Amino acid sequence: MKETEVVIQSKVTISGSLTQPENVEKKSPAILLIPGTGKLNRDGKVNKKLDLKVYKQLAQFFTELGFITLRYDKRGVGKSEGDYNRTGLWDLVDDSQAAIQFLKMQDGVDADQVIVVGHSEGCLIGTALAAREPLAGLILLAGAVERLEEALKRQREIAAVDMRSAKGFIGFLLRLFKTDKKLEPQAQAFMQRVMASKEDTMKVQFQTINAKWMREHFAYNVREDLAKVTCPVLAITGARDIQVNPSVLADLASFVKGDSEYHIVENMGHSLKFQAQTSHMLTVKKDLMLESTLPLHPELEKLLRNWVEKQFLEVKNQNHFIS
Repeated sequence: MKETEVVIQSKVTISGSLTQPENVEKKSPAILLIPGTGKLNRDGKVNKKLDLKVYKQLAQFFTELGFITLRYDKRGVGKSEGDYNRTGLWDLVDDSQAAIQFLKMQDGVDADQVIVVGHSEGCLIGTALAAREPLAGLILLAGAVERLEEALKRQREIAAVDMRSAKGFIGFLLRLFKTDKKLEPQAQAFMQRVMASKEDTMKVQFQTINAKWMREHFAYNVREDLAKVTCPVLAITGARDIQVNPSVLADLASFVKGDSEYHIVENMGHSLKFQAQTSHMLTVKKDLMLESTLPLHPELEKLLRNWVEKQFLEVKNQNHFIS
């Protein structure tokens, strides 16, 4: 495959990578990869210690199937311009729309056969994009149907349980100070402060918080946009994912207008890789670092391959897909 550095013009300049299969004569279907929450670059790297590699792996997987893929650094991350701390949800949607329009205009891309793959927050952004831009398909990985506010509340509930069962000296301190009982009231007070703010950023315990991003997310109901989606939709979440709720996938078909299917993959976590045991909130970052060297979950790859081959049967018959 061939990978090229590209520049996408949104309200700021976005830097990305266009990956193409070699020796393809006809126009190919294409995929835009939309990353999740945090300072993730186009490959899934946060810093030297935390490099999930998940978007680079997804790009390679889909390119080997015959797709042209585009992935990019988020605004204010990597080589992309902009201020990460002042980037709101709708800025991210604007950037994704600029990226999909850029992809559709590329030589070799069949503009009628372009689909979006969103991961984590990318599921919300991808859904908003699908409600605004014609797509041939939408794939939602680890984050479909659920609002950010709902996901954060579930994470706090899981964290409270983990705090009550934590072992050792840390567990003793958590129970001594009744941290689990303070978690929800503190979160509610914080959210009220964020919603009452007017500035893009605010300081909380000496840290800069992107208040604009949080306000826009809390005001956004992804289900309203799902109801506008007419293209085929595939949603996949891991059974061991504690950052989003797998059970809400059962509601997918009640919202989207087009064909839809969902799967919950056993032994898969938020990083889309094999996870033998469910993480605790106190260990999730450490577990993500350990999983970073793993390949994509094999069941995930199987589900993705089956779905795109079913949706793009005509393309498959033209020998774009590698069997």
